[in-house]
Order: sequence, then C-alpha cells, then structure tokens
Amino acid sequence: MRREKSRKGVLIGVAAGVGCLLVAPVLLVVGAVTLMLLGRALNPLPIPDGEALVLRDEQIVGTWRDDSGGRLVLREDGTFSSDGICGDFTADDLGDAGAPDPGTGTWEHREWVEFETDRPMSEVHLTFTPSEVWTEYEARGTSEKAVLWMFVGDPDSGDLCVLDKVDGAAG
Repeated sequence: MRREKSRKGVLIGVAAGVGCLLVAPVLLVVGAVTLMLLGRALNPLPIPDGEALVLRDEQIVGTWRDDSGGRLVLREDGTFSSDGICGDFTADDLGDAGAPDPGTGTWEHREWVEFETDRPMSEVHLTFTPSEVWTEYEARGTSEKAVLWMFVGDPDSGDLCVLDKVDGAAG
C-alpha cells in the first residue's frame, strides 16, 4: 500500500512537472505580448500631429523642407529634385540605400488606407534616377498644415523624417 502511494506520488509529480514545462512557455509568450502592447499603449510611437490625409496633386506640388534644411521640390510634370532630404531609402534589391544627394527623379501620388485607423491617406513615392533608389512619404496633418513624413530605420527607435511645405499651405 505504501509502495502504491509512492508510485502515485511520483506519477503526480512527473505529470505536474510536465504540465509546468508545457504551460510555462505559453505563459511567458502571453506575458511578453501583453507587456509589449501595454508598453505601446503607454508609450505610443511618435508621429506628426493631425490625421492621415488625402491630398490632391496640386496640394503636393511645391517645395518641402525638413528640420535639417533638406529640400524636396515636387513638380507638376511628375519630376522632382532634392538636396539633403531626410528619409529611409531603399535600393532595387530592397536593401538599404542612401539617397543621391543632390538627387533627381520622378514622383507618384498614391492613395492607401492607413493600417491602424483604416483612414484613406496619400503617399508620395519618389524614384531617384538613374540609380533606382526609392522611398515613400505619407501625408498627415490638416488641410491647412500638411506634412510628408516617415519613420527612419526601425519605427521603435522613434526617428522621424518630417517635411513641411514651404511655398504655401497644402490646402
């Protein structure tokens, strides 16, 4: 009888140990995800003020500047010139790249839906020529004060590139 209780005790102990080994990773993952979401809610990623915007081409055309004095000129004919603009640039092979400086190329206005809010927004896609380096800026703000912006590098770093229109209101 004593030996039988001992075996039951060992089996219960082994079962409890195996159960803990199976449940512990799940609890760790759930806890990590919960902490990440809580951290994001308490410390949201920095983004420019205002809402995602849909702009007309004539609102996009013009001169835009960043905080460091970089300049982007978007022309009506779909071409652009740039000098020292901030941003996160990608090469044709999808690797990181530096923007040609000064640079020229073509731009396209695209409309998308903002991921987090399902709001429509404008995006300005630049393709530098002849290098085929490209980048995309999102429109945000208000019709009176629009900005073109993007994260630079990992969004969690909080590094932003923000371009303000300098030759008149965007609306």
